[in-house]
Amino acid sequence: MSGDNNIRFPGGTRARIEIELARACDTFGEDHIETLVIVHSWGDTLDDEQVLAALRKLNNTGSMFDDVTDRAD
Repeated sequence: MSGDNNIRFPGGTRARIEIELARACDTFGEDHIETLVIVHSWGDTLDDEQVLAALRKLNNTGSMFDDVTDRAD
């Protein structure tokens, strides 16, 4: 990895993540807890494909989780 801390992604993965992240921020806001969890887990506990899948699920269903037992809304 280079010293400038830029992460290189294969193919269009970064572009797809950026699109889904922008969509999530537009829909839910930049301080939405699930969006923050995904972003802060990226590269730590989630790889690129998992981040992309989580963002897509969030955008399509309103949650990255399969089952939420106690929603505020």
